[in-house]
Amino acid sequence: MSISVSDELQLFAQEIQSLLSPNTLQNLTRDVGFVQRASKYRAQDLIALCIWRSQSVAKTSLTQLCSCLEASKEVLISPEGLNQRFNTAAVQFLQKVLAKLLNQKLSSAKLLSSPYTSIFKRIRVLDSTAFQLPDPFSFVYPGAGGCSHTAGVKIQLEYDLLSGQFLHIHTGPGKQHDRTYGSLCAPTVTANDLCIRDLGYFHLKDLQHIQDKKAYYISRIKSNTRIYQKNPNPDYFQEIFPLDHQPLKHFQQLIIRFHIHLNLFLHYCL
Repeated sequence: MSISVSDELQLFAQEIQSLLSPNTLQNLTRDVGFVQRASKYRAQDLIALCIWRSQSVAKTSLTQLCSCLEASKEVLISPEGLNQRFNTAAVQFLQKVLAKLLNQKLSSAKLLSSPYTSIFKRIRVLDSTAFQLPDPFSFVYPGAGGCSHTAGVKIQLEYDLLSGQFLHIHTGPGKQHDRTYGSLCAPTVTANDLCIRDLGYFHLKDLQHIQDKKAYYISRIKSNTRIYQKNPNPDYFQEIFPLDHQPLKHFQQLIIRFHIHLNLFLHYCL
């Protein structure tokens, strides 16, 4: 049974409350420059607006958001002041929060058994997810089309199963092909890496690059791809000629002998 967006946000909010303290959130804001000095508008206030208090923060007016902050957090801020705080640093802060939650979840998960760690240096899993955006965002995030929407975003994520570390996180236009991003990640492959990718990332040059780096891969193949198995002991065809004659010379001698025998036969017959 699928859960609603509100239920997903509630679960996300519970994870933040249990894993990230207000001090931790405040430190993250300083790392990205979201809060550089003491202010009434704190990190947890942004979290409250974007996750706990409003499920449609992008559609709610600034005046309503300010009223929400005043009612729930007793924070007084003007609509223009709040608008200035929805900036690039705020986006980076929310990205940091998400990455920290995922890292904590993965680090607390059960580690893989030793046979895998003794063979592979990293087990790299690369995948993507895409969703549609309102049409006004099409100039930044053009979509792949369909369902009459012109805007869409695609999130690329690659992480290491052994260490639980994120190797690559990227947001791009929805029309971006997975294979393009897979090729961008190929140069980061090192020896004894295991790369696990879906069919959308299939590209023979990338697989050859992984093999050249003495790494490994698991991938589906396209239906029009031909697979050959190299034969270490192939059969060869060999022409046999007399040891004391060259092929052309031997052929010429056979022609001469044929003419001699033919002339002798005609002479006796006539």
